[in-house]
Amino acid sequence: MAGTNSLEIEIHRLFQEGTSVEYVCRELVSKYEKSEVLSPSEIEGLSHFLITCGRLDLLRNLYIKTVSRSKTNVFPVGYFIEAIEKQNKEISNEVIDICNALIEKQPYNSTALKSSTIKTISWQALKESQDIQKNFTSARLLQKTKLIEQLNNYRVSQLQEQESAVLQKLLKLFPQDLEISLLKQAHLEKKADEILAKIISNKNLTKAKSSLDRNEISTDFISETKKQILQIASDIKVSAPDQLYNLAVLAFQAELFDVCLKILDLAPETEARNWLLAEALLEERRFLDLLKVIANIEQSDNLTSDGTFGATYLKALAYHGLGQKEKAINLLESILQITPVYRSAEALLQEWKQDWKSPL
Repeated sequence: MAGTNSLEIEIHRLFQEGTSVEYVCRELVSKYEKSEVLSPSEIEGLSHFLITCGRLDLLRNLYIKTVSRSKTNVFPVGYFIEAIEKQNKEISNEVIDICNALIEKQPYNSTALKSSTIKTISWQALKESQDIQKNFTSARLLQKTKLIEQLNNYRVSQLQEQESAVLQKLLKLFPQDLEISLLKQAHLEKKADEILAKIISNKNLTKAKSSLDRNEISTDFISETKKQILQIASDIKVSAPDQLYNLAVLAFQAELFDVCLKILDLAPETEARNWLLAEALLEERRFLDLLKVIANIEQSDNLTSDGTFGATYLKALAYHGLGQKEKAINLLESILQITPVYRSAEALLQEWKQDWKSPL
């Protein structure tokens, strides 16, 4: 509700005493009629309250008394029109003339600018509203430009904490802005690239170390890397969920398969996400979970013939991993019967047959 804090406190106090709405309305009107001058916020707050309570008669009397006694220097034109509309009365030419005269005397009246009806009957109110919107838009654009410039400066200077802080401010101020979304995506990709570069650098570094040192460095570094990637996933879960798949790909390429699976749990379900999930489960030797994912993939209406072969191939690997080697071999043979050039399946089939002896 509009109005001053004192008015809100007064209304709350009266209701706390267990009084009726009728009593509260009359008590407030009586009190403020006795005031020497009513501030704009007081007259607006009282108008809003009386309209909400349906006491348009008291509001009418209040307006007559305050105007006739010059108790207010700003008349709430918007609430005046709203009260007329609440009574289902037609807005006459006389009322329109009164409104235009009031708006001319008190430009940029807040209640008038909030009223859609007044903007249809007053050219001045409409223009004032457009001016405010134009100035607001210009100010927002200037603010956005300055923040982006600041963001770029921090990026060039490699001040990552400051860069992240400015980016978060931009996202909060302009949540639907495409340009800001692209900046967010670029920021995440840059951060992900940096993590991947560190992983590669660490692998190269550990090659020159002793076995003990290599294990110590790798364990600490990989643990920290996992934390960083999962933190990024947490950050973008709401702001950019479509980027979770790309982050999961990064984790997979870095052979952080457990992290990849955690990220995919957060990612929106898509065909690409399900295939990557299957690959990561295979790498983690979670064969039962892999079979469940393959069953989900096979239910897709968009599954192509290549997709069918891929799903069968993964299913064979899962069964072989579970020790059901005969079933795995039968699945590979079913692929080769339809597609003899499926070379990876043919080579694997020969290997499995050598390791497995038929009970027959």
